[in-house]
Amino acid sequence: MDENNGLQLHHLQNGIETEPTYYMQRQQSLARILSPGRYQHGVSRSRLIDYSYGPGELIVCNRGIDEFVRWKSEIQILKVDLPDEAFRAIAEEAGAETVEIQSSTHFEDKRVDALVTAVQAEEEGGGLSGRLYMDSIAQALASALVQLRGNLKRRLPQYRCGLTPAQLSRVKHLVYGRMDQEVSLQQMASAAGLSTSYFNQMFRRSTGQAAHQFVLTARVEHAKELLKSPRLRVIDVAISCGFQTSQHFARVFRSVCAVTPTQYRRAIGVSD
Repeated sequence: MDENNGLQLHHLQNGIETEPTYYMQRQQSLARILSPGRYQHGVSRSRLIDYSYGPGELIVCNRGIDEFVRWKSEIQILKVDLPDEAFRAIAEEAGAETVEIQSSTHFEDKRVDALVTAVQAEEEGGGLSGRLYMDSIAQALASALVQLRGNLKRRLPQYRCGLTPAQLSRVKHLVYGRMDQEVSLQQMASAAGLSTSYFNQMFRRSTGQAAHQFVLTARVEHAKELLKSPRLRVIDVAISCGFQTSQHFARVFRSVCAVTPTQYRRAIGVSD
């Protein structure tokens, strides 16, 4: 997987197999079991270990592991591939060259479970929250795995400061200049001259908001100005502010302003 593609989702559906299959894990991944099932795996064909899973259980799949796998029943799995950049950024800030994550065949953590649920909900909702939202979740998942299953020479540092005024100004200039386009976490971090992991923490300290929340709020504020023009349709305003559909625009607008775009227009005396 190209690391620039960010977090990737794969739906796997396997049937019963009579012979083990060789498998190489190429990405650091999490797997959520969607339907109950059983399988065997091991480092050789003749030494396989049995595992059984129920819906909702999690597996941490370590990059670089090669093994033999045989499915003993039908099973459905959601596989979440995490981008290399997310782990590289954490290693950088910790003063380490690499991050090594330990595999876990039965992994339990409420925070990680909630983040995977958020990824699943975003996919089922059509990905309306955008690339930046998924970038933020990928970074949060990577940070959690490093803290819980990671091998680093140094502990992750605790940052006490926020972005400098100049850094924050550059980030805002990027966001305001791309109102009608996707903005990624990597682009925002690059504007500040920081890694994505460090930027995520510093931005929240500076603004009190996660990066994706800041972008959505900025787009809603821009939309409020455009809605004052009776010449523009709601869908025109939505597209100009980077929303894919009028439904997504209305949902986000309502979450920020407590009214729909149409209701807002009426309240300020603008007729459609």
